[in-house]
Amino acid sequence: MSTFRKYLLSATAFEMLAIVGTVINVTPRALAGPDTFTTIDVPGATSTFSAFGINPRGEIVGRYDFPAAGVGHGFLLSGGSFTTIDVPGATSTVAFGINPRGEIVGRYDFPAAGVGHGFVLSGGSFTTIDFPGASFTTAQGINPRGDIVGRYISAGVNHGFLLSK
Repeated sequence: MSTFRKYLLSATAFEMLAIVGTVINVTPRALAGPDTFTTIDVPGATSTFSAFGINPRGEIVGRYDFPAAGVGHGFLLSGGSFTTIDVPGATSTVAFGINPRGEIVGRYDFPAAGVGHGFVLSGGSFTTIDFPGASFTTAQGINPRGDIVGRYISAGVNHGFLLSK
């Protein structure tokens, strides 16, 4: 029996997982070639705060600031073009997730400090998502079925939620 085979037979479960993980995770990545980073900057923005979500079509959503830091707007990057996503009347909007159908979820704020509402943008219409009794809600992800996950604050405590279709 070879030395390698003897080692495999005497390895602990943890060591076995480390060996399998190394073979599975490192080998395909090494064969795939180098990674490529692409900068995402909304034209004219003072800051592209972050890109938060991407769907299988490569559409990306996030937040940018304009004209000043802290004045947030959501964005959709699709086919090389940026579209601003602003909930009407909101002082700040951020887009966190997008599913394959192009439905976008996020959060918006009204002038009252500390009041955040979740939203889903579907077919050009915004729908507010407020967890019952919560002082703050944000929708952070949406799957192909339209199920939404996010966060809410109730009595000063953070909680996660799932809103099922």
